Amino acid sequence: MIEAPELLATITATSKSSMENNLNAAILAAEQRARNEGRCGILVTRLDYASYTVELSPDVPYGYTYEKQNA
Repeated sequence: MIEAPELLATITATSKSSMENNLNAAILAAEQRARNEGRCGILVTRLDYASYTVELSPDVPYGYTYEKQNA
């Protein structure tokens, strides 16, 4: 059981296409992990214009993906 957020990926983009591809791949991997756990949702946090984190979070309901901006 995950009680605290579990960081799965940190993405720093060098181009728009790489950002989209890497972010989509990280979210797909997070969705698979969330299905296996069955208790947490996915939180995608924008750290700045080119950096994101993807994590499983108990603060997000299972089956949902929330986005947050930290800038």
